[in-house]
Amino acid sequence: MKPNLYKFTLFFILISFLALPISAEPNEDMGERLVATKKFTYWIDRKSNTTADSVISVGKFQPIDDEFVNFGFLKGTLWLRLDPTDFPNPTKFPLLLVQAHNIDLVDLYHKDGNDSFIVSKSGHIQPMFQREFPHRNFVFRMGHQKETILIAIKSDISLQFSIVFTNQRNLQREDYVTQWVYGLFFGSLGIIILYNLAIAFFVRDKSYFYYIGYVLFFGLGQLSLLGFFGYFFVPNSYYWKRVGIPVFFSLCLFFFVLFTANFLKIKVRLPRTTRFYHLLGAFSLFNVCIALFDGIAESSIGVSWLSVIICLTLFGILIWGLKKRIRSFYYISIAFFLLLFTCMIYGLLKFGILPSNPFFEEMLFPIASLADITLFAFALADRIQLLRQEKDLALAQVTSLRRERKISRDILMQSLPKTNPDVKNLQIQIYIQPMKDVGGDFYEYHSPNPYELGIVLCDVSGHGIPASLISAMGKVAFTTQKDSISSPKQVLEGMNRVLYGNCSPQYVTASYLYLNSSTNVWRFGRAGHPSAFLQRASGEIIKVHPKGKIIGVFPEIQIDETTYPVLPKDRILLLSDGVLECFDPKGNMFGDTGLIEFLKTNRELPNHLFKGKLIQTLESFSNREIKDWEDDLTFIFLELV
Repeated sequence: MKPNLYKFTLFFILISFLALPISAEPNEDMGERLVATKKFTYWIDRKSNTTADSVISVGKFQPIDDEFVNFGFLKGTLWLRLDPTDFPNPTKFPLLLVQAHNIDLVDLYHKDGNDSFIVSKSGHIQPMFQREFPHRNFVFRMGHQKETILIAIKSDISLQFSIVFTNQRNLQREDYVTQWVYGLFFGSLGIIILYNLAIAFFVRDKSYFYYIGYVLFFGLGQLSLLGFFGYFFVPNSYYWKRVGIPVFFSLCLFFFVLFTANFLKIKVRLPRTTRFYHLLGAFSLFNVCIALFDGIAESSIGVSWLSVIICLTLFGILIWGLKKRIRSFYYISIAFFLLLFTCMIYGLLKFGILPSNPFFEEMLFPIASLADITLFAFALADRIQLLRQEKDLALAQVTSLRRERKISRDILMQSLPKTNPDVKNLQIQIYIQPMKDVGGDFYEYHSPNPYELGIVLCDVSGHGIPASLISAMGKVAFTTQKDSISSPKQVLEGMNRVLYGNCSPQYVTASYLYLNSSTNVWRFGRAGHPSAFLQRASGEIIKVHPKGKIIGVFPEIQIDETTYPVLPKDRILLLSDGVLECFDPKGNMFGDTGLIEFLKTNRELPNHLFKGKLIQTLESFSNREIKDWEDDLTFIFLELV
């Protein structure tokens, strides 16, 4: 279903709910139902120790002023009395209906011919199959009583009800309409849950899962509140009929807190407030435990207070967000203000502060919740739109950055020497693989005559465009030192003087090699760079590691240089740290040990095969292709012939 069709469906359902129940206002005499609450008188037995035989003489009964009474959280037993003079026509109204859904005990007492009380039992404590009329409300057959009748009512949950005289046909007709209306309501909740669940698995947004939890437990709470949960799902379970309302609504509040906190990013925007707000969510879970361990009355009171406190807290948060003109607060603010108003009214109803009636009691949350949930859907849809816009913008930025990095990489790669040095009696293999688009490794050489070679290998800290720019500067710095080709010390110290002050906050490591194939002299110096390796024709391997600080950080550096005589078949390897810092899947590093073992094993390998063999070995060790590495990889292999 497309989002617009989805929103239209919800809107249509909402309008249907607003229109359908209006004709069923219970305070009116519908011809086949008579609301008779005010014909009864009441007395509250605070200790619940009075029997039906003595209640008439002991109880001080008072008149009832409203057709729909609200006693709030009542301690004790409520006794109702109806005198025979107030009985309606038993032929027209043979049934008595206590219109409430969450009463633990409802007992109807009337006298038989022997002047003894007969009791008809109902309420949560009575399984459905043992009731005279299995119904989500509490129904009794009146018969032709000519004596006073008594009704005993007791409940741990807030007590609101009306008493109606009706008949079988009217009761069935009202049940049909009611179940159709509520079937539409709960069916729409189910569709909303499935729809958003599908979206949640695609977008992987926690807000959707919290929203689904909120709607799910709100629906289960409404099923319990309206009596459908006990009637259809647990008809014979006294325990679940009692705990359903506080448990489901407490879980509803818990997910409501998670949803609002995550959607509005309260933890980032209001870190101090979020601690208190999350504490309310924790209290909601604690309230579930209270209900499960038979604290029904306490848990029910807790639900009412938590609803009010959570909404008042959100009220302040939303006012702050609206003042800051944060877009994500707009849709959801309307929904929350509606929910705030509904919860406050519901809390006042539960505590008996406001008068009510069956229609107002039953339809308050269904009407408000559909509007509320619809607005939540709008808010989530708006969030997806924002995320899509942000994703498109980020993708455009990434594309632009990649284009710039590619240009920078091309500049760097084009600035590298196009050919290898051509020095007599010397074979050279050079390999450079930048990380992803742009790397920090580069090399340059100078060969003033067929026998001399000076080659520098550098590694700029970091990667990307800054590294490539410093690499270009390093190449320029090297060209200024060509007159000192035979001295690694002078070349590296000279490069430092040129780059000092131009690299911050980055730096450069470098190694420099001078080789004269005529005099067989090799000099080497390093500035914070990995060691060089000299492998003799005999197989002996020498790790060459003269002292030297990094380039670009200090005004002056001291570079040591090492001189070795070399002979035909001797091999020299210069490399960057990308070779040594190669890791296998277990986290073991290739390091000096792995490199020395490789040189020993491949001592007789022809020069032109060395590059491919080393790359193959490193890929096998790391179990990854070179192109997927996190660091640049560069090495220069020389062999005298």
